[in-house]
Amino acid sequence: MFRQPWHDRVASRRRLFKVAVAVGLVGLFMLYRSLWYDISSPVPYVPWTRTDYGGTWMNGAYADVEGVTAAPPARWTLPPSAPGKAKHQRTARVHAQLILEQAEATPDQNHLGCPALNHERYAELVPQPSEGDGSSHNSHRTYFFALDLRQVVGLLPTLLGSIVEAVRFLGPANCVVSIVEGRSNDGTYETLLLLQNALNAMGAVVYIQSTTINPLFGDRIGKLAKLRNLALEPMHLESANMHPDQSVILFLNDVAACTEDLLELALQRRRQHADMACAMDYHRLDRQYGYKLTFYDVWISRTMDGEAFIMAPPGLAQWRFADDLFPYDDLARARYAQRRPFQVFSCWNGAVALTARPFFDKKVEFRRAHNNVGECGAGEPTLLCKDLWSQGHGKIVVVPSVSLGYSLDEGLDVKGSMGYTANWTATEDAEGDGIEPMAVDWNPRPPTVVRCIPSWRKQFWQAWDFGLGKLRAGKA
Repeated sequence: MFRQPWHDRVASRRRLFKVAVAVGLVGLFMLYRSLWYDISSPVPYVPWTRTDYGGTWMNGAYADVEGVTAAPPARWTLPPSAPGKAKHQRTARVHAQLILEQAEATPDQNHLGCPALNHERYAELVPQPSEGDGSSHNSHRTYFFALDLRQVVGLLPTLLGSIVEAVRFLGPANCVVSIVEGRSNDGTYETLLLLQNALNAMGAVVYIQSTTINPLFGDRIGKLAKLRNLALEPMHLESANMHPDQSVILFLNDVAACTEDLLELALQRRRQHADMACAMDYHRLDRQYGYKLTFYDVWISRTMDGEAFIMAPPGLAQWRFADDLFPYDDLARARYAQRRPFQVFSCWNGAVALTARPFFDKKVEFRRAHNNVGECGAGEPTLLCKDLWSQGHGKIVVVPSVSLGYSLDEGLDVKGSMGYTANWTATEDAEGDGIEPMAVDWNPRPPTVVRCIPSWRKQFWQAWDFGLGKLRAGKA
């Protein structure tokens, strides 16, 4: 019988020991994460450090609060761009070309099967020249596209192809595109650099940043907030060319979207006189739940009764109610069924169109919860909505005709099941008994309490504005 030499057996045992230790450490870390009270930040709380996580436009925001000393605002500057890696240049050239091709693709050529853009429907979004001077009606860049992207080179032709088509339609001179890339090694960053040249040649202003911020470790929500704030920093560099009341931020996740999806969010924000308009995003559950297609952004979104869009109680069958949307909000359920916009307390859902005014007024930024004063451990979009309400910008609406997924395959699945935006907008003029009007009947008051989900195991109710008084007083 063959036996390994003794030194080979020792080396093999050492390797097995190292593997066992590594597996054990990973297991302990995952157990630690699962047991930690606050899923928003699986590390002990440390005080918020504005220079680490905040937007620079907020540096002096509380200087007028009694007892608070604030440093003068530091003007943000765009860091120099790295050239990108040579080994990704071929991939970048291929995908940059695909992006430009998708921006002009017919429905049968479009990867997502997007319908041809309805120019007549979205014409009101295009800034018109003023009478007499031939200039833009406000001489400002009206649309600010913001994205945080990592390791998504395969999705770029669909996502950025839609953005390029939107920029062309709205007018490149009216648009700014700001993208923060992080830690990609698949050619995402290199593709963005090539696209920057193409968009600049069209007349749009483009900002590309690269960062090493990693939300997978440490203060997750604080880091996600910083990434979103970084994407908005160039907006303040462009402040002389943007009007606070007329400028619109289109902030997108890494979603498979059609051009009509982006424009519909902007259109409904405009027509509904909303402060913020969100899409609906979906994903498929695993085998345990029969691979049901269900709403995705459960942790973030809350209805006007303060509830999550679906119930997700702790337990082995946590998602057993996943196909029961808005169980306690009859109005939202009825309007969702007809794909009519409906008001919510908070949302994000993959893509939003929101007013730039409170950012220019230095009233809001993306942030994490102030756990030291007991504020609910929520995601940065939920906290943004909370802050918007507190500043008088509580007209937040979901546009359910816009349905998004988080990959090309998932996007095709979502569009096939939920319909394209154009399928629903074609029927919006329908009238009759039981048909909801398109216009949102705004409620000026937020819910008294909102469901807090710092972990799926422990959920409770908290006053919607809990902790904001201490934040404004500089005690958080």
